[in-house]
Amino acid sequence: MTPLRGIAAIAFGIAFLPMAAHAASFDCAAARSPMEQAICNDAQLSALDSQLADAYRAALNKRGADTDALKAEQREWLKQRAPSGQIDVAALKEAYRTRIDELEAQPVFPDPGEPVNGPVFPLKAIAKQHDFVLRMLEACPAESSKEDTTCEGPAQLLIHDKGQRAVRQVINLPKVFVTLPKGGMGPLVNSARLYDYQGVINVGDFNFDGQEDFGIQTGNEGSYGGPSYDVYLFNAQTQRFVRNSEMTGLILETLGFFEVDAKNKRLRTWAKSGCCYHERTVYAVEHDVPVAVERRIDDAQGGGDKMKVTVETLVNGKWRSKVHYEPMPK
Repeated sequence: MTPLRGIAAIAFGIAFLPMAAHAASFDCAAARSPMEQAICNDAQLSALDSQLADAYRAALNKRGADTDALKAEQREWLKQRAPSGQIDVAALKEAYRTRIDELEAQPVFPDPGEPVNGPVFPLKAIAKQHDFVLRMLEACPAESSKEDTTCEGPAQLLIHDKGQRAVRQVINLPKVFVTLPKGGMGPLVNSARLYDYQGVINVGDFNFDGQEDFGIQTGNEGSYGGPSYDVYLFNAQTQRFVRNSEMTGLILETLGFFEVDAKNKRLRTWAKSGCCYHERTVYAVEHDVPVAVERRIDDAQGGGDKMKVTVETLVNGKWRSKVHYEPMPK
């Protein structure tokens, strides 16, 4: 019996078999883990467990045929709720309520051929191997000729092979953030300027396998209110784009979209703390997971006329560090 079974056991089962018969909960007579026992010993928590399963199943139905992202999201939520130590029942109840609210707030996504209430953006010049069509489900402010505007809300992304009419894949997204530059030329794309609006879709080969990948802006929940993205890597075996949680998290924790160094097969990120502490980190990509291999830290928090610079390098699995001082930047 796994630790996950004790948390919304039926929801976990639905994540893999969405058409499985619904049950109120697991068999408390067989409860073994601390999580299972906590659920069985608290009537309110047990009821929340069942409510979560219902909300999850309903959210799957709203997604139509595109349920992969929601299944992955639910599996990740379940893993985070399965600690090995003592269970904080009050905190667990609050986590259940929050997750139920999130699931119940999922929008209903149309079939690709059905009309939507918002604008439709054909994006056929942003990639070499694919064409994209971004369909906003809700109305957006009109594009302006004098200033940048933004639009956010649920959206549907249709992906085509280059020049083909048939839809290869549909990705339903509860929230997308679109920047519409002044001039009415359509959404900003393939742009990752630091401390500025960034592209709603940024295309590149992020794992250096020769196939195009992309990130789509889901909001501004990144560091210092910066952009947040869902990153999708193309899987050659399934011929589909699959959300990559590690690269998605990498953007969430740093300042905007990462830089792709195709020549050296490296990703680069920037981070900071206040005005006077900055980090630049270089990542290799191993089995689609970014692995830090080099870091430069500029620390000017001490004042004076010198800035402390620390350069860290991963050598044979161990970090080596060198420190020097540079003139304080203006």
